[in-house]
Amino acid sequence: MSELLPLFPLGSVLFPGALLPLHIFEPRYRLLVRRCVEREQPFGIVLIRSGSEVGPAAEPHGIGTEARIVGVSPLADGRSYIVTRGERRFALDGIVPDAEPYLVGRVRYLDEREGEDASGHAGEALEALGGYLVAVLAVTDDARGERALTEELQGVAPVDVAWRIAGSMAVDPAEQQSLLEMANAADRLVAETRILRRETELLGDLLVRLRANGERQELN
Repeated sequence: MSELLPLFPLGSVLFPGALLPLHIFEPRYRLLVRRCVEREQPFGIVLIRSGSEVGPAAEPHGIGTEARIVGVSPLADGRSYIVTRGERRFALDGIVPDAEPYLVGRVRYLDEREGEDASGHAGEALEALGGYLVAVLAVTDDARGERALTEELQGVAPVDVAWRIAGSMAVDPAEQQSLLEMANAADRLVAETRILRRETELLGDLLVRLRANGERQELN
């Protein structure tokens, strides 16, 4: 059964459980945020398929994530900074034309399924994540606050592991959207393992080049 949900099209993807800070400056989105805060209601974040974040309404992708406002910092000129947390995924059944200055969609919330052998795939993904974080540290000397992530995720349900890994990877929005749209955690974990191994290999190649140029010292 469809429900109405205000929508905020962005050039980035929000995953369930992840935090996303936003700068709210356009009048239509100031109104959206003010209403959501006053009514203690969520809105939907959808990746832009075509168009832009500023100006005329953009065309969104068909799968998005419900966003709950968990922090607001208003500014004197009416702008604000907010922090949102991803909650349920939804499928966009259609846009309600001219309902509000911002987009309003008819949405169906999606079930989170584990899929076949999700626990086994979670183990492989966590192993790949550990290698990726080591490679990040080797190249940047900064594990971006995630050095303990693999330990934190031991014993966690595969659905939640998949979402935490998705939120930890610096990949382009199209690839993030592909992960968001997958039907179950097992498929998502398999894809994440492939991406993590690919990114680890790229970081290894980068480290070799940096060392060859004398820009990065060998680690002890």
